[in-house]
Amino acid sequence: MPTVLLALLLGLWNGIGIIIGLSGISITTPLTTGVITGMLIGNTAMGFQIGATCLLFDIGFFTYGGATTPNFTVGAVFGVIIGQTSGYEAGIAMATLLSLLMSQMDILGRATTTVFQHAADKALANNSIAKFEMWTLLGTLPWFLSRFIPVFVGVLMKDNLQALSDFANQFVWISNGLKIVGKALPAVGFALLLSYMDLKKYWPFMIIGYVMYAYMSVGTIGLAIAGCAAAALYVGKLGVKKEAK
Repeated sequence: MPTVLLALLLGLWNGIGIIIGLSGISITTPLTTGVITGMLIGNTAMGFQIGATCLLFDIGFFTYGGATTPNFTVGAVFGVIIGQTSGYEAGIAMATLLSLLMSQMDILGRATTTVFQHAADKALANNSIAKFEMWTLLGTLPWFLSRFIPVFVGVLMKDNLQALSDFANQFVWISNGLKIVGKALPAVGFALLLSYMDLKKYWPFMIIGYVMYAYMSVGTIGLAIAGCAAAALYVGKLGVKKEAK
């Protein structure tokens, strides 16, 4: 298959896949992407191997509150391509390296999406539903480009991936800036979640949760279990009061 066609197909697969993923339907997992890449280059077995390994690496990562994680889906693409010529070990090494590098592109995509979101908010405030829908749909463009461009360019330069990765890592100031934005995104995400809570009424629960996490090192699952127990006690207490009345 011609390199340009391969780059176009894989770029579209990852770009369109992330947009579909925004709806909650995930089709571009590391495994499916690895297998499809393997089929396109004529080495399905390598696609299974690299894709399955990247999927194992990806287990446990989740974008809580807007946090950014390594993109092992895109990493699987380049891992399979490198694995085809240099072997499984080299493929996994490249997949891991570029998965970490792709997290910076994810931050850039998320940050630029806010431009379209603000335009949509302004259109809605002016009661312009057509413009609101237009800006909302255009807001998916940064997500698409944040996957399409790196994959398309990377596949075109598949014989120089290591040099491309080293070149990108030279711009430390860009990477540091994106890392700062990436650290701010989870804070903004959790702030939005807290805005839905009636903190004036439920502030004791927030303080208890903060103390458990910051001073007692209780993990997310432990906090969730404790929250469920507290909610059950709180709701049960209200139920007893209602019955007494």
